[in-house]
Amino acid sequence: MEQDRKQYRLVRLLTGGVTPLVLAAALVAFARWHDPSWEPGAQAAGICRELIAGTTEGRQALFGSCWSAPLPVLAYLPFAWLLPEPAAGCAAFFAAWLFAFWAVREAIKATGQSGWRIVMAQAAIAAMAASSGSVHALRMATALTAGLTLLAAAGVADWAAYRRLRDVVVAGTASALLALCGFPTFAPAALAALLLPLGACGDRETRARASAWLLLGALPLAYAAGVWMLLNRLVLGDPLFFLRSLGHVVPQPWKLWFVLALPVAVMAPALAATWFCDARNGGRSGGGPTAGSATLIAFAVSLLACGKVLQVLGLAWGTGALDVCALAVLMIALARLSQPLYRLAASLILFVWLSTFWFGGASSAGGRAPESREAVCQSVEAYVNARTPYGRVFVLGYTGLDLLRGYSGERLMANLDLHVGALRRAYKGQNLYVLVPRPVGAVRAESVFWRYPGIYERGGDRLLFAEAFGPWHLFEVVTAPTQEQLDEWKKARER
Repeated sequence: MEQDRKQYRLVRLLTGGVTPLVLAAALVAFARWHDPSWEPGAQAAGICRELIAGTTEGRQALFGSCWSAPLPVLAYLPFAWLLPEPAAGCAAFFAAWLFAFWAVREAIKATGQSGWRIVMAQAAIAAMAASSGSVHALRMATALTAGLTLLAAAGVADWAAYRRLRDVVVAGTASALLALCGFPTFAPAALAALLLPLGACGDRETRARASAWLLLGALPLAYAAGVWMLLNRLVLGDPLFFLRSLGHVVPQPWKLWFVLALPVAVMAPALAATWFCDARNGGRSGGGPTAGSATLIAFAVSLLACGKVLQVLGLAWGTGALDVCALAVLMIALARLSQPLYRLAASLILFVWLSTFWFGGASSAGGRAPESREAVCQSVEAYVNARTPYGRVFVLGYTGLDLLRGYSGERLMANLDLHVGALRRAYKGQNLYVLVPRPVGAVRAESVFWRYPGIYERGGDRLLFAEAFGPWHLFEVVTAPTQEQLDEWKKARER
C-alpha cells in the first residue's frame, strides 16, 4: 500500500509538475527564438493596459466583442499588472500552457493509463504547437482554449463511459469557461453541455434523470452567458452588443445556425454507439471505453467541422484555435487506447508529422513589431501637431488598443464605440481626428464598421479624409468654430 502511494505521488509529480514545466518553458524559448517579433497576446495586452489605467475603454473592451472574449484577457491581467512587456506576455503564455498540459493529464488519467502515456501525449501536443507553423498555435489564448476543450471533451467522454457525477460537473464548468473564449468556441461549449443529457439516454435509469443532467451541465453555461450580457447592458447599454458584429461579417445571419447544427449532426454516430453500448452493458453503469473513445473522436471531428463552416462563412480568422483543439483531442483519444507504448509513440509521432500538413505551413510571423506601432503613433502625432495645438486623435477599436500599447503621449486616445456627436460635445473647441484601421480579417468585426459602413474608404458624417499612415486612415472631424476659438483667432490677428 505504501509502495502504491509512493508510485502515485511520483507519477503525479512527473505528469502534473515536472513535464508541464519543462514543456511550457521549451515552448516559450522556441517561440522567442523562432520569431523575434512573437507576441503571445498582443490584443489582450492592449486591453489590460486600459484596465490597469481604469479607463472606460478598458471596461468596454473586456466584454464588448465576441471575437475578443473576456477570459483570455482576465487570465492575462495579473501578469500585465505585475510585470512589464514582454515579460508579462511570456509569463502568461507559460502559465496557459501549464494549464493545458495539466488538462492533458486530467483527460487521460481517468482511464487508468500509465504516467508515461500521459507524458508522451503532453510532449506530442507541445511538438504539434511548435511544428505547426501556425500563427495561432503559439498564442496564450489558444493554449487556454485547448486546455478547456480537453477538459470539456474528456468530461463528456468519461460521462459516456463511466457515468460519474464529477464528469458532469467538469464538463459543465469547462463548457461555461470555454464559451468565454470567444465566438468560435460557442458551438463546442453548447455541444458539450447538450451531450450530457443526450449521452445518458441509452440507459433507462439515467434517462429518467435527463433533466438533472441538463441542469447540471447547462446551468454554468447559462450563468456565464447571462453575466456577459448583463455587463454589456451595464457598460455599453446593449445586452447583445458583443454579438452585433455577426450581422455585419455574415450578411445572412441564418447561415450561423450551421455552426451549431453541423457539430450536433457529426456527434450523432457517437451518440448511437453510446446508446448501443449502454444497452449491452448488462446493468453496469456507462457505455465503457468504446463509448468514451467514440465520443472523443466525434467531438474532435465536430471541432474541425465547425472550423470549416467558419471558413466558408469568411470568418477564417477564428479557426486557428479550433484546429489546435481538435488535433489535441484526437491525440488524447489515441493516448487513452489500450496499446503498447511503442505503438503509441509511433502513432503520436506520425500524428504530429501529419498535423504540419493540416496547418499548411502558415508563417508564424504574424505579430506587428513594436517599432511599427511606435512609428505610426509618432507619424500621426507629428501630423496633427503641425496643424493645430488643440488636436485630439481617437484611435478606433481593439486594433487601436494594440497600437497604443507602448504610447505614453496625450495626443492619441483609444475609442471602442465611436459616436461622433458625443465626441464633439465632450471635446468642444478642440480639433478632433479619428484614426481608422483597415477592415481586413478580424478587424472587420470592429463596432465602427457595422455602425458606420464604408468609413475606411469614404469617411462618414462630418469626417473628412486627412492622411493615410500605412493601413490606417486619419479623418478630421469637421466642426464649426466656437466663440472662444473665434476670439483667440481675432486676438492673434490683431497682434
